[in-house]
Amino acid sequence: MNLNYELTESDYLEYHLYTASKSKLNKKTRFRTRIIIPIIYTLFALYSAINDKSYVITITFVLISIIWYVFYPRYSKWANKRRFQKHIDENYKNRINKPVEISFNEDSVYSKDFSTETKIKGSELNELNEIKNHFFIKLKTGLSLIVPKRAIINQAEFIKKVTSLGAEHIDELNWEWK
Repeated sequence: MNLNYELTESDYLEYHLYTASKSKLNKKTRFRTRIIIPIIYTLFALYSAINDKSYVITITFVLISIIWYVFYPRYSKWANKRRFQKHIDENYKNRINKPVEISFNEDSVYSKDFSTETKIKGSELNELNEIKNHFFIKLKTGLSLIVPKRAIINQAEFIKKVTSLGAEHIDELNWEWK
């Protein structure tokens, strides 16, 4: 099976967003930020209520902590997407819209792009992550091959081929960036 395609900016962005959404460190950081900032503002509110007896400042700090807690997930979603977009613009500008070729053999995967050629043992394939518009073939080293679904004629055959090499198929068709 041979695949020939070009990766666009949106392909790289979706890969980075998907990877970030699965990162334990990223989840932990986002959770901590969502919780810690309101706690700090609540402590300021308590300090203000006890020492200053100024309820305007106290109420302001409490409102800020509530607004942060409620709206931080949306802000975080937007900020991370923007950060990844800038990263792609800076670091992937020479890879966008360049031809990529992937060939599957009996026991290996051959990948070729504009600058590199790689032969990957089938035993090094770890996961085949499927989302709405892409497949990500994750290697045991942590690297991944991005395969847009638009490049695949027979997706069932593709899944069968990759899983026969040892990758576990993970169906996440309902995944979306949050």
